[in-house]
Amino acid sequence: MYIWLVTSRRTALRQVLHRTTGAMTAQQVADEVGWPVETTRLHLEELVGAQLAERVPGAPRGRGRPPMTYRATIGMDTTGPTQYRLLAGLLARTLRDRPNGRALARDAGQAWAFEHPTDAVDGAPLTRATTALTSRFGAHEFAPTATRTGDRADITLWHCPFLDLIADYGDVICSLHDGMVDGITRVAAGTSVTAHLTAFPRPDSCRITLTRRTRREQ
Repeated sequence: MYIWLVTSRRTALRQVLHRTTGAMTAQQVADEVGWPVETTRLHLEELVGAQLAERVPGAPRGRGRPPMTYRATIGMDTTGPTQYRLLAGLLARTLRDRPNGRALARDAGQAWAFEHPTDAVDGAPLTRATTALTSRFGAHEFAPTATRTGDRADITLWHCPFLDLIADYGDVICSLHDGMVDGITRVAAGTSVTAHLTAFPRPDSCRITLTRRTRREQ
């Protein structure tokens, strides 16, 4: 029996199927990994459902149905573990160490907003900007709440999805978010509204301030 050093049963089965040149029955796979055949078949069917394996009718063996066999498909497991925190930290460190890193981060946030515009909403420019920012930041787990008084709106962000990176890369992360705020506002309201992100005016939140510009300011 082959001894597998793996992190999951799914990985073990995929290794067995990839190691063989042809298809294997559930019994053959079970013999390789040392599991009951019904347990093995159940996990093989999960691989089929995830498009990581496919069923192939086996060669007939006398009367009755031919045995069902399985073979691996080509490609990585798109449902496997992800490490986006690691990627975010590496990119933030790279920008932090560049003289213009904050400007680059802000430009990236603004470009993202331009490339992924929000759905158009009715209302005055300040209303549109407030709705767009609340919707976009809400969709990305910033937990926003909005209040409006006259020509000003305040959006409080009660959560930061990158809070664990702030201590080391706060300038970069906050500049990125400031660019997102500016881009979303421009897409929703043009130059009629000015937006400013204040990072942690109090320890439990950040604040976006929106004000309506006068015609002269525009």
